[in-house]
Amino acid sequence: MWHRARTILLLGSLGLTETLAVALESAERIIPTSSQSLPSQSSNSSFNAENLSFDPNATEYWFDAVVDHFNFRPTAQATFPLRYFVNDQYYANSSSPVIFYAGNEAPITQFLENSGFLWEAAKKLQGMVVFAEHRYYGESFPFGSPEVALTPQNISYLTVEQAMADFNTLQVHIRKKWGMLRDAAFLVTGGSYGGNLALWLRLKSPNLWAGALASSATPLKHLLRESNTFSKIVADVYGNVSATCPDKIRDGWKTLFEYVKYEEGRKNIQKELKLCHLPPPEETKPEDIATEIYGWISGALETMVQYGYPYPTEFYNPVPGYPFRVACEKMLMEKTGLGSLRAAAQVYYNYTGQAGLCFDWLPSSSANKSLTNPHALLRSRHQPQPLGDDWVGIAWNYQCCTEVYQPMPTNGVTDLELPYQPNKTEYFERCRERWDGVVPRPDWEEMTFMSDNIQAGSNIFLTSGQLDPWRAAGIQSLPRNADPESIVIRIIEDGAHHLDLRSSHRLDPPSVINIRLEELESFERWVRQWQEMYPSPSASQQIEVKKRLRRTS
Repeated sequence: MWHRARTILLLGSLGLTETLAVALESAERIIPTSSQSLPSQSSNSSFNAENLSFDPNATEYWFDAVVDHFNFRPTAQATFPLRYFVNDQYYANSSSPVIFYAGNEAPITQFLENSGFLWEAAKKLQGMVVFAEHRYYGESFPFGSPEVALTPQNISYLTVEQAMADFNTLQVHIRKKWGMLRDAAFLVTGGSYGGNLALWLRLKSPNLWAGALASSATPLKHLLRESNTFSKIVADVYGNVSATCPDKIRDGWKTLFEYVKYEEGRKNIQKELKLCHLPPPEETKPEDIATEIYGWISGALETMVQYGYPYPTEFYNPVPGYPFRVACEKMLMEKTGLGSLRAAAQVYYNYTGQAGLCFDWLPSSSANKSLTNPHALLRSRHQPQPLGDDWVGIAWNYQCCTEVYQPMPTNGVTDLELPYQPNKTEYFERCRERWDGVVPRPDWEEMTFMSDNIQAGSNIFLTSGQLDPWRAAGIQSLPRNADPESIVIRIIEDGAHHLDLRSSHRLDPPSVINIRLEELESFERWVRQWQEMYPSPSASQQIEVKKRLRRTS
């Protein structure tokens, strides 16, 4: 899933230099609450997205997860309710396999509704589907509520290791609850950060997980930190549509930051970008206005590539198939850089006309920071959000200040961003201020979870989308001495972020169709291998009969 901030630093208002230094993440998004619709491929009256090809009905359950799996003192055995969903419509018997989705940084319902391939696989395997929520996201909060859980005093139990322990113990619980036999194979799956978890669960606990499908996994964070490859992939995607589009975007940034300096230029910005209004310079610094607009549009440009599926979707906003292509084509029709930026923004923020005649905006520097209009998506990439405004952003911010350390440089030449070089000292200081002394461990994740040295593992299927900028942190080549039948690595041509997990669609590129077939074959092989290792009594007797027959033949 799922559009993710590259880094979220929730701090105070900053000047231009500092603002650019922490504008590390993509434009923020509105997180659905229980009363809002969830992102899916479903259609509505004003948009031609096609219906889901599977029924995402699943039953909600709760599991008492231990808050701290790594403290054995009796006083430290507090639990909290961890949410998970089960669909057993294809589940045949107590020896049937289970496809388990390891949840990541969002409510688990968002992944459930956008992972239809797992239903298709369950039908083929006559298995069960389980979607487990990640602690501190969705509705799975220790200490009773997000208001209490997401404080510096209580958030320290939000770690990769604790989440993996949740999923391991939940797996044992499900086996008991459904009376499963030992030969019932659990196949762990996940996308993006969830793909990392799936990979690491198989590597760390092969006694529990028969195999792992890790879609768009990003285990090589050092590659993100060392170069602008992430942003360059975005630029290359637009450049492959037309070499003119990246130049138009860069020209738009240049004009934006020049025009914002004087009154007539600001009027021109408002007119060309179709903003309902701009705040006066005495209310918001002009350079801050430009930076916020930059974050708003660059986030749209990036998201249209990351989630550039071949058919219309509403994953965040209603967009056409291959939205980056549509955006580039519309940019080519514009005569000015600002006009090109507006054309791109219209595709992402106003494709169905949902934003109206102009984009309504309340600047982050305003005393009133609430966005009463759900289509007012001109959101700052650097301003603090009050606790409770974005639970996902707060939790992910903490993870980016601990284990998920991924600040990315840009150069403004081979990418579509403003030039930026991360400052490790400043980054650490902001984390320290935000989280009461906490600082990141940049190398911890790769040191602990094997980085790309996975040749000792087995039954692992890794995929990356050719269009997906997160491919920059994926394992894209087979490790030395690895078994190519046991560790499979595939790049999905014309594929976006974890496209292979989505439902089959008539507009799918041939690459993902073929890769899904490979994934199904791997699932079937993993199940067979597991059942050979842990045969049920009846199966064991059948094996002995076959052995005797072979000896006598």
